[in-house]
Amino acid sequence: MIVDEIFHFLISSAAGLAVGYFSGNYWAVLFALISGFFIDADHLIDYFLYTKFKKFSLAEFKSGLFFDYAGKVYVFAHGFEYAIIFIALGIVFSQYGWIFYSLGVSNLLHLLYDTIYNGAVWPTYFLIFRIVHNFRHKDFNFPKCSER
Repeated sequence: MIVDEIFHFLISSAAGLAVGYFSGNYWAVLFALISGFFIDADHLIDYFLYTKFKKFSLAEFKSGLFFDYAGKVYVFAHGFEYAIIFIALGIVFSQYGWIFYSLGVSNLLHLLYDTIYNGAVWPTYFLIFRIVHNFRHKDFNFPKCSER
């Protein structure tokens, strides 16, 4: 989990730096970190729903096994839809495009990494897919996560 977070931090920073370079506004790095690094804070929501807000075990949280035990994966901030919307907003609102491109590109890179690293079936990281499947973890086919 720590290695994943370091990688997310690095690719989000790189996305923000790239957008900052092309836009001339390096505040893009902050927005990229919000969308590509801090996005994983939504795992806490899933964890607390699993524990019913009664406890917190760092070891249990870091293992990610609570997704298997709960049988549900919500991670509401994880969705390719957000990346698509952010990038579209960047096109529409070109004056503030750097904000939306930072959010969209870093989010997209985060989700691509998660999809590849977790070995998930490709639509898993679409929020609509998870909604249609009632957030059932078994429908996501995360072979690498089950090996933990």
